Amino acid sequence: MKLINTAKLLFVIAFLSSNTFGQTPIKRVLVEESTGTWCASCGYGQIYFDYLEINYPNTIPVAIHTGPGGQDPMAILSVELYMTSYFSGSPTFLFDRKNFPNNPSTKPAISASNTWEHGLDTLDSYMDLIYNQAPLATVGINQSYNASTREITVTVTSNFIQNTTGNFRLNCFILEDEVTGGSEYNQANSNFSGWTGGPSYLQALINESNPIVGYTHNHVLRAMLGNPEGMTASIPTTVTSGSNYSKTFTYILPSGYDESNISLVGLVQRYGADAVNDREVVNANSEHLNIGAANISEIDQNFIDISVYPNPVTEYSSIEFKIKNSDNISCELIGSNGQVMKSLFNDFFTQGEYKLDFNITSLDNGMYFLKFNNSESTIIKKIIVQK
Repeated sequence: MKLINTAKLLFVIAFLSSNTFGQTPIKRVLVEESTGTWCASCGYGQIYFDYLEINYPNTIPVAIHTGPGGQDPMAILSVELYMTSYFSGSPTFLFDRKNFPNNPSTKPAISASNTWEHGLDTLDSYMDLIYNQAPLATVGINQSYNASTREITVTVTSNFIQNTTGNFRLNCFILEDEVTGGSEYNQANSNFSGWTGGPSYLQALINESNPIVGYTHNHVLRAMLGNPEGMTASIPTTVTSGSNYSKTFTYILPSGYDESNISLVGLVQRYGADAVNDREVVNANSEHLNIGAANISEIDQNFIDISVYPNPVTEYSSIEFKIKNSDNISCELIGSNGQVMKSLFNDFFTQGEYKLDFNITSLDNGMYFLKFNNSESTIIKKIIVQK
């Protein structure tokens, strides 16, 4: 494979250098759904969450089960009572608990059930208003798990990247996937009666029985460790760029919960007296629970998680990387012969997630490497250019 010539190299590096990683932290949207096993239309919510994974990957879905009369074994009464300020029924969805301009009187617990054939378009119209917004802060998660006692310890860290004012709080959610059980876990299903054929995303429900026996529930909220409103973490009402704050939460995982299916969600929330207008999620982050010594060791060694997509790259691509601990980090572009082609950056990064969109049209086809270093370790990520 040929190395790129000097002119091409200068173009690519100039592009990368003009888009400093530290200037583009990732914003993740928290999508909370009111759902229930008793709710005949709520199977739609899981379909929508699957849709988000493909079309809006920087989202964190949370299924909040409600259970009038104790009908849902996954309902949490204290959370259900609090969330009545937000949810108007089921299935409905919240996006960062924001109050959108075209729905000023209440928090928009947005429903797609009216009309179903336009459901995804309705939800997308709200998501698109906030999906690419720059966040006020990044969110970091440090975790440990004692398999003997089943105690989870989570430290959620907020790294503010803008000057701002407000009452900010930290929180941690516990989620579980692949939840199933006896008949009380079966999902009611309306079959969307009257449809002889419907949108493709509803067809799976149209073809199912009522109830759906053996239904598997995902993204199930098991606990809000900071309560729905979050917990104070000595964050002042006037926050300056570059300031960091953290809060540690502990939780004993009940014996009936599968530790291999647990995820942790860290949040920075804005809190105010008015539940509709003064409270929202600033940013969020999520990680799977690390349950084994081997996993913990691997996390300790890998100071950074890197993903490049698409890879192979045809024209445009993105690098996302998650800094696990604040540190000085450098990145070099390496050719297939192992020689350093260019130092891309060498800066101090706070814990959090960062993203860079970049154009590789001036690179020749072949293999390249990004070499990341901190004070102790090296991580190398391969990139294939295939135009």
